[in-house]
Amino acid sequence: MNAVTLSSLSLAGLLLATRGLAAGAGGAEPPEDADRALSAAQGFASEHAPDELRDPRSFDETITPAADVVTKPRESAFGPKIAAATLGDSYVYDGSTDLFSDRDRDGYFHHLRVTFDADTIFDTATLYAVVYVSADGKAWEQLFTTDDFTIHGAAPDDDYEVESDLVSGYSTGLYDVLVELHDAKTNELVDSFGPNESSDFSVLPLEDAYRDGDPPPPDPMPVVTDGGGGAIDWLTLPALLGAVAWARRRRAAPAC
Repeated sequence: MNAVTLSSLSLAGLLLATRGLAAGAGGAEPPEDADRALSAAQGFASEHAPDELRDPRSFDETITPAADVVTKPRESAFGPKIAAATLGDSYVYDGSTDLFSDRDRDGYFHHLRVTFDADTIFDTATLYAVVYVSADGKAWEQLFTTDDFTIHGAAPDDDYEVESDLVSGYSTGLYDVLVELHDAKTNELVDSFGPNESSDFSVLPLEDAYRDGDPPPPDPMPVVTDGGGGAIDWLTLPALLGAVAWARRRRAAPAC
């Protein structure tokens, strides 16, 4: 997955404040073909209490340019189960989805949790999963690829999950979700689980956090460093502060 990792939390915070003020002063929604910004975490569901979300510190933030978003036709995900699952190799036994965070209370959420129970006929199997979403009914768009994980037979406590916060670039709509399971050694697709297998994976009301009331994420920018860790480029700081002040004045100015 071609993605750019966000860096420099202090610079990101300042840019977010600038854009947030500008949006309040009349900023427009991002275009439909905008870059995809995503914050996601993964792991076994047993790592936290059932009624809790994953630790925010475990989330990785990425931006994928619109031109690099991986897609494929939906037809490839439908039809009979593939042979590997029928023969009892490794497969998705069951799955579910949960939605969180609807700040503007319009019925569309920006935090998606996908949980699936992968089983195998072997003592152990090492797999990885690719999660896709589709809002147009024509194509699947790759959302997230997990790390490799190991399962043990048909153990009941090895459900794996992906939590995704859709930051920006995801338009308001009803999304279908698909999980593809791959053998980690061969990359072979061994099973898929989606709308055909569970209604939990179809017509999910989703939108990105920007459309749900949050400002968009900052663009990746070069960061000047001094030793270890990120630091603000102090040569650009006056311009950024000026943008903040301009946005504040524009918001405070009386309407004509």
